[in-house]
Amino acid sequence: MVEQGSDTTPARAPRRRMGAVTRRVVTTLLVLGSLAGLVVTVSLAQTGSDAAGNLPDSVEQVMPVAGAEVPRQSLIGIDVATGHDAYLVINGIEVRSTDDGLIKDLGTGLIQFQPGPGTPVDSLEPGRNCVVANVWDRIVGEESTSAVSWCFDAY
Repeated sequence: MVEQGSDTTPARAPRRRMGAVTRRVVTTLLVLGSLAGLVVTVSLAQTGSDAAGNLPDSVEQVMPVAGAEVPRQSLIGIDVATGHDAYLVINGIEVRSTDDGLIKDLGTGLIQFQPGPGTPVDSLEPGRNCVVANVWDRIVGEESTSAVSWCFDAY
């Protein structure tokens, strides 16, 4: 005998459609994969004025390269083409002569600065550092100066 008002079928829990759960998982994985790809792309991208093709003909290389992570006592410099000269401005501080610690070898084109005690820049700032190299043709003179700038991080 069946009691009045009772249900003879067992209660069912609401069922989730397997397709909706799968779709959410796949969508989440695609979004996370896209974000990871974006992070990798940005971290591997070469930026700044030393990116391929962005250096003027008067400059062969900058050191350290834009975006690099280097120790706070790292050598900073530029390799200029034959017949050119330059000086550096590091985080707004001009390093122009050997009295400032600028090392020039115009035979090789290397113009470098080593931060240290007794120099205008005793060490690089932790974090982002920016350099401007003022480069000119030695025959024309400093009135032909053009600026090449790049930034890197120091730890």
